Amino acid sequence: MKRIIFAIFILAGILTPTLTTAQVAVTGMNTYFPYPSAPDSIPTPQGKADYVMEHFWDYCDLKKAFSSRQKMAGAFEDFMSFSTIGSARKVHRSIGKFLRALEKQPDDLLFIARKAEELVHSDTSRIYSDELYIPFALAVARNKKIDKNVRSAFERQARILTATQPGMPAPVFNYTDFNGGNGTFMPDTTAELTVMFFNDPDCIDCTLARARLNADIRTTEYIKDGILRIVAVTPGEADDRWRNMASSYPSEWQVLAAPDVDDIYDIRTTPAFYVFDKKGDIVLKNIDIEQVLRLMSLL
Repeated sequence: MKRIIFAIFILAGILTPTLTTAQVAVTGMNTYFPYPSAPDSIPTPQGKADYVMEHFWDYCDLKKAFSSRQKMAGAFEDFMSFSTIGSARKVHRSIGKFLRALEKQPDDLLFIARKAEELVHSDTSRIYSDELYIPFALAVARNKKIDKNVRSAFERQARILTATQPGMPAPVFNYTDFNGGNGTFMPDTTAELTVMFFNDPDCIDCTLARARLNADIRTTEYIKDGILRIVAVTPGEADDRWRNMASSYPSEWQVLAAPDVDDIYDIRTTPAFYVFDKKGDIVLKNIDIEQVLRLMSLL
């Protein structure tokens, strides 16, 4: 069990972005409004980033600044760049303070939330972070001055993301298995780890990921020893196309179809993998086959 915990921490470290001290420098040159400069008395890059985030909007008139959305988008991107090295407490407090300042500016709040999605929660994001994005989605979802349908979409995002953060219990869902039986998924607490493999019948990369995982000797040994359980889930109906695909999966895997699972789990793309621990809590999410095989090699 200790080896498994260590391996997960190692893999999580691989996924964590690192920045240099140069990235906390703020010159104030060619900026939309004056940016704050961290005092020399603050010795660490994290401390400087905390200071800059906390005071970033001090010299910005938010009621007028959105007259140039392009410039505000640039300033917001600069603001968010410090979030990757600031302390979690200060980062969340600074983002919350900024969002509260926009509560009475619903159009501007929506603009910023969509920009946040682009920066930290899209396929093209340099840094992908649920934790950073959730406050923006919640701010839109709770603002009654924004169109109901728009709020509903952001509310759904916030709900799914909040429920699938590492450390949260694996959400349950209803499924149909290969034999036509119906049930409710619950993590297997007899295994040290459960790997959930989200896949699609028409996804070539899913087929390749399945073949690589099935061919991995360590994975096979861990399954036989009861250390590992693999659950392959298709976000769709248990139709003939799914059954044809499911018939080729290893018999040791649990193969399920669940049409509503993508309204419960945050699935960025397929193939995607979640990892649950012995308690049934999420320890890794939306990792790829390379990272899964890396995890197997570290156990």
